[in-house]
Amino acid sequence: MRQHSFVLIGGDMRQAYLGKLLAERGEQVTAVGLERHGGGEWFPLAADVRTACAEADVVVLPLPILQGRGLLNAPLANAPFRITDVLDAIPAGMPVFGGAVPQMVREMAKRRELRVRDYLAREELAVFNAIPTAEGAIQIAMEQLPVTIHDLTVLVIGNGRIGSALAQRLKGLGADVTVSARRQEDFARIASMGYRWADTRALDDIIGQFVLIINTVPAPVLTRLVLSQCRSDVLVIDLASGEGGIAPDAKSLRKSIHALSLPGRVAPVTAAAGICDTITHMLEEEQLL
Repeated sequence: MRQHSFVLIGGDMRQAYLGKLLAERGEQVTAVGLERHGGGEWFPLAADVRTACAEADVVVLPLPILQGRGLLNAPLANAPFRITDVLDAIPAGMPVFGGAVPQMVREMAKRRELRVRDYLAREELAVFNAIPTAEGAIQIAMEQLPVTIHDLTVLVIGNGRIGSALAQRLKGLGADVTVSARRQEDFARIASMGYRWADTRALDDIIGQFVLIINTVPAPVLTRLVLSQCRSDVLVIDLASGEGGIAPDAKSLRKSIHALSLPGRVAPVTAAAGICDTITHMLEEEQLL
C-alpha cells in the first residue's frame, strides 16, 4: 500500500478524528476548515484551500457536504467556505470523497472534471452508522422523558437499517416496541423478531398509544392528522434526513426533536473509524492504494 497525501476540507469532529486515524496509519494529512477542532497536534492546518489541494492526491469533504445553500459544511472553521470555491480549488481528475452528496454538487463537480465519490452511499458505512444513530436516539429519549425505557410504549417508523437497530436496542431495554413498515415481507420480518408491527400508511388508528415515537422515514409520514391523534405528552424524535418525516404544518402540534448527524454528535471517534475504513476500501477497489 502506497502512502497518500490527504487534504480534509471542513466537517465536524468526525472529520478531525478521521484525520487523526489516517495520520496514525502513516498517511500524510493536511486539513482546511478545522481550525477549532482542538487537536492541532494531530495534523497540520492549511489556511488556503487551493494550496492544500495542489499538494494532495486525495480530497475528503465532510458528511454531509453542504450546510445551508451553497456553503460547505464546516462548523469548526473560522470562516465559511462556498462549495464553488472548494471545487474550483481541486485539480481536475483528483479523487474526491464526501458524504451525502447532493445531485447539485455532483453536477458542479462534473463540470470541473471531478467525480465526488459518496462514501455514505456505501452499504458498509450505512450499516455501521445505524449503530451510533440508534444509540444516540435512545440517549435523547432517556434525557427528555421523565420515565424509563423499560415498559415504555415505543413506535419505530421504518424497518430499514436504523429502524432495525433501534428496535433491537429498545427491546433489549425492556420497551414495548412496535415497528411500522409498508410491505408484507417487512411485517413478517418484524413479527419474526418479536416486535409488534403496524402499517405506516394507517398510523392514525394506533398512534395514540405511544409515549415515544422515533421516525426514520425521510417523507412526511407524520401528518397533521396523525400527530393530532398522539398523546399530549408524546416525544417524537425524527432521525430522517432533509426536511424529516413531520409534515410542515404539523411541527408545532407535539414535542419533537429533529436529530440529524447523530454519529458525529454522540460517537465521533467510532463514526470516523467507519468513514476511514470505507474510504480505504473504495481506494483499494479503484486500485488507488
